[in-house]
Amino acid sequence: MDGPALTGYFTSHPAMDCEGTTVFWRDGKLLAADKDLAGHELFAMDDSRDVIGRTLLLNEGLVAISLDNEVLVFRTPLPPPGRRPLALRGSEPPGQSPAELKLPA
Repeated sequence: MDGPALTGYFTSHPAMDCEGTTVFWRDGKLLAADKDLAGHELFAMDDSRDVIGRTLLLNEGLVAISLDNEVLVFRTPLPPPGRRPLALRGSEPPGQSPAELKLPA
């Protein structure tokens, strides 16, 4: 089974939660692939750095990645590790579309 098509070349070391969602940085984007290999873009910026380190899943939906000499932390709609599956496709809260998915405060 093939996963989503990806652009670019350099990829961070991925992180995987207990639900099978894998999160990684590639080609200026923070990406997630769920257990069914559906791709989700969580963040994007114009970035061509090629020194990419690890991806860490933190509490409250935070994801940390090292790029060159920086550590970037992103607030995402990912659930806390081990809590519940990624709610980006087909399981949005009632009355909320994926485009309106609210991030944790």
